[in-house]
Amino acid sequence: MNRSLLRYEVAPGRFDEAVAADGSTRPGWQAVDRFLGTAAPDMLIEQRRRADRLLDAEGAGHIVHDLAIERWAQDGVSADDSRPWRLDPIPFVIDHGEFEILADALRQRMRLLERTLDDLYGQRTLVADGTLAAVDLFAAAGFRPGPQRLSPQHPGGSGSTGRWLTQVALDVVRCADGSWKVVQDLTDAPVGFGYALMNRSIGSRLISDTLRTSGAAPLQPHTNALRMALTAAAPVGSRSPRCVVLTTGPAGSTYVEHSYLAAHLGYHLAEGADLVMREGRLWLRALDGLEPVDVVYRRIGDALLDPLEPNHDGRSPGVPGIVWGAQRGGVALTNAYGAALASEPMVRECLSAASMRLLGEPLRLSSLAAGTGLASAPVFNVATGVVEPHGVVLRLFAVAGADGIDVMPGAVGRVLRSTDDPATPTAQLVKDVWVVGGRRDSITLTSSAAPPQIDLRASVPKRAADALYWLGRSAERAEAAARCLRVVNAQIEQDPLLQQLADGSWERGASALLRAAQGGVSEWLPPDAAAESFHDVFAATVTVVTTHLASVVQEAMSVREFLSTTTGRVLGRLARTHQDLLAGTALVDDLELILLDLAALAGLAMESTVRGPAWRFLDLGRRIERSLVVLGSVEAALGRRGDPLTFQPLAEALLSSNESLVAYRRRYRSDVDLHAVVDLLVHDDSNPRGLAFQLDRLREHVVALAWAEGAELVEAASRGAMSPVGRDQRSSPATTRRNDIDAFVLATRGPLLELVDALARRWFADPVQPTMMRGS
Repeated sequence: MNRSLLRYEVAPGRFDEAVAADGSTRPGWQAVDRFLGTAAPDMLIEQRRRADRLLDAEGAGHIVHDLAIERWAQDGVSADDSRPWRLDPIPFVIDHGEFEILADALRQRMRLLERTLDDLYGQRTLVADGTLAAVDLFAAAGFRPGPQRLSPQHPGGSGSTGRWLTQVALDVVRCADGSWKVVQDLTDAPVGFGYALMNRSIGSRLISDTLRTSGAAPLQPHTNALRMALTAAAPVGSRSPRCVVLTTGPAGSTYVEHSYLAAHLGYHLAEGADLVMREGRLWLRALDGLEPVDVVYRRIGDALLDPLEPNHDGRSPGVPGIVWGAQRGGVALTNAYGAALASEPMVRECLSAASMRLLGEPLRLSSLAAGTGLASAPVFNVATGVVEPHGVVLRLFAVAGADGIDVMPGAVGRVLRSTDDPATPTAQLVKDVWVVGGRRDSITLTSSAAPPQIDLRASVPKRAADALYWLGRSAERAEAAARCLRVVNAQIEQDPLLQQLADGSWERGASALLRAAQGGVSEWLPPDAAAESFHDVFAATVTVVTTHLASVVQEAMSVREFLSTTTGRVLGRLARTHQDLLAGTALVDDLELILLDLAALAGLAMESTVRGPAWRFLDLGRRIERSLVVLGSVEAALGRRGDPLTFQPLAEALLSSNESLVAYRRRYRSDVDLHAVVDLLVHDDSNPRGLAFQLDRLREHVVALAWAEGAELVEAASRGAMSPVGRDQRSSPATTRRNDIDAFVLATRGPLLELVDALARRWFADPVQPTMMRGS
């Protein structure tokens, strides 16, 4: 290995993953050795930066949760650098033969944990023979007591396969003597599989040639194995099982993984409020009513799952009654409720004896003893530009399906600091784990394993449609406010005397235009009115941009599975710009970057999103908000209180704010005329920034959704848009026609605001159906 990078010497008697005792490179690391032999420190630093950018591209950079502020000072980590994980450009490499030893141990452990759970919730022979004390069992935080609790293997249990565990994770670490030890078992809702997929996706782009020449095993077959295992877990009689990924929502510390998994598995990401138990079955609240759910791949723990169960953690509303439904076969939970018990330390301590008692064979991997020295692996230090030795914990994953237990040929590697407990690493650095040297196997979907193909394009959870709708509205409002700020600021820079023009009439008109861009009152205020200063209105508009950018990122976070991969990079940049605006470090020139990113977001929505109901609600939000923006800005710039001297600059600002000034000049080749402006911004259905164009798109959407009330309201808005500032009155002087602007705006905006309310009532509201209690 390149000694200019690998500057540490392996301590005598301490196993190193990459370097043998004689200083030679271990065989499995040869491809990485060649890569490092050509890599300068600056190149590896750039690789880390690329990894951060690729996290944004995967939609992770803006979703991840930063370290707590008190941790920044303690660990010397700045707010700019804090992330839940950063990817080391040097992977962790393990030979296939050695990995198979770990994989066999994991398979044995999964079978043992399954049998242990079945025993502890059933006959409790381990308690009867003294392997586990009864007081320890009943005091364990993971034990879920309850009357008439049924085992998943009971005919009325959680799934047709009768399993407690569909997926488990195992943390292992290599000791200084070269042996492997178990750090902990994870059986409740094990975290990390999605991170492993993301790490590989990023790592494969950083050093793709090295990955290819190393012959590292792919991870996708294990994803297929998980999908088939979830299908196999469905209750008996499910003809085409429906599965959802259950999450706590964007506030959860591992939400990025939930969202990533939902997108890669092709399942809906559901929060507790999206699901409801009815008549012994679980249902998804979708746009067209309740849709049945057969399998829940839960990413939340036992304690957060069901508020009707004992020991429920009140931090999450969960899904009331879901445990009851699972115990009676109405839905399958993977893993089963109560599986957290197998992760308890007291269970791990007795697994060696339990293995002999339940499996009749010795446990293949023992637990790590406190104070045991660990092996080292090469880790690149960005601050110093050198490779250093650190301990690394590997998290392995296995799934159990109809064809047995499949172990993922890879892992998530967590880098340890010298003082870390291996069970809780504090270093925010991970490694992609490569398994090299083995025969590449693939999983083939057979007709018996694969569920029937169905088209779920029309299936959209109400919450997701709501979030997409507000994503569209917030993006459009942020763009309108940012563009108006840029236009007004540019006019002042080009002609500073504008602010004194006509006794401040331009400034009052510009303030009205900015207030309209904010979504507020756009009417002109008289010179003697007690009102905000122009500077205050400008600052308030910046605040509106900041607020709506935050809403864009927040809403996008909750519907990541509906958005393209490239969208993530755009959202990442918007999130950073939002932070700059909050910190006050953003400049007016940064408005151009905001507009470019928002335009990219709109383009991706149009070109990279399937034209189904989800897209329609996203575009409905955009079209409604753009219609309101046009109306508000026309009212503000062309209002009846304007001075004739300020009409020209304000009308140009109006056209620029609606991205139509170039089109106006190309078409009319004259100074701005009131009726020509109204014609372009209101009546021209070929102008994508005009009102008529937005109404045409709204008409298409409500027709596609078969929404009669919406169609009537859109038609009412269209009638309002044709009067009273119409083509028949174009011969009238502009000054007289400006008096009709308010009436025209009111006639059009009223039905649009009614459309907003009606849309919420029809699609997003969940009205309560009260049951009248009758006296005896």
